[in-house]
Amino acid sequence: MKSTHRPCLRLHTLVLAFGLVLAASAPAFAQRILIYPLEQEKGSDSTRWIGTGLAVGLDETLSLNRLPNVPYEELQAYYRQEGLVGSPEFSLSALTGLARQLGAGILVTGEYRVEDERMAVRLEVLDLSEDPKSLGNWEEREVLGNLLLMTRRLSRRLHEVIGRRVAENPPAVSPGAFESYIRGRIAEDPTLQEVYLRGALEIEPGYDNARCQLAEVLKAAGEFQESRELLEQLEPQTYPKAYKGLLLLAQFRMTEGDFPEARRLLLASLEAREGAEAHIELARLYLNERKPEEASRELAVAEQFGTMQEEIEGLKEAIRQEAEKAEPEAAESAGES
Repeated sequence: MKSTHRPCLRLHTLVLAFGLVLAASAPAFAQRILIYPLEQEKGSDSTRWIGTGLAVGLDETLSLNRLPNVPYEELQAYYRQEGLVGSPEFSLSALTGLARQLGAGILVTGEYRVEDERMAVRLEVLDLSEDPKSLGNWEEREVLGNLLLMTRRLSRRLHEVIGRRVAENPPAVSPGAFESYIRGRIAEDPTLQEVYLRGALEIEPGYDNARCQLAEVLKAAGEFQESRELLEQLEPQTYPKAYKGLLLLAQFRMTEGDFPEARRLLLASLEAREGAEAHIELARLYLNERKPEEASRELAVAEQFGTMQEEIEGLKEAIRQEAEKAEPEAAESAGES
């Protein structure tokens, strides 16, 4: 498929940075899959959200089928870390470097068109294990209002292309609830996020993904009681975003001082899906327990994902400070003996 990615101002800097990373040791999670937000070739401003929405929807099918992926939130975290705009434009070579920086061995790109109340989506799957190699490209068409069906069609073909069977379909929800949920996930305004997510739950009260995402939005807004209650309801459930729900509940337990329960939840989160954030939270837990070696090991794993470097460096500094405080205490104990 012909690439439509246009060079951005920071292209040469990014390519150089990615080249330096690739010259070092390969990431431990080199077979993660990055589905980059699709570009709109034709349509109005009101349909520009669809490209990101489809990428997020496909991400969830990968999580449901236990395939390692780079979720949209992780991509956004990397943008913030590097001081990039919310939707930067990359050439294909820079996008390939970005995918590898995030530990992805497979990159999915695409474009879409919206006309006459229908959408046409074209995807290409690239193997990045050596020189980028196309594993396949195809196009799907669907009516504009059925993002759910389009996501499922794209997902089935994507799994075929990468040689994996679709073990499970996404949760049985209506197209309206799915679209409201996806819009809630990708909206930038917290109030709008909450409106969309509550709307999805009004349509489908048992929509666990929407409940988990709402809990995260409420937690960020300081609505801790409702957030905790939602997460406690979700804790025994199995759903695509369970890794996030378990992690958020672990953060509450850590704040409450229940470290054994926090550890159990974080390990369960990592079993559901490997990610930098859970390793960082485990490092934070070990630091609270004054176990700097264990904390350092978790941070070393987290660094291999290529994101959340600010949080990692902050915890490294806290570990160094703990070590400096421990030295006089050790010397004083040795003098007393």
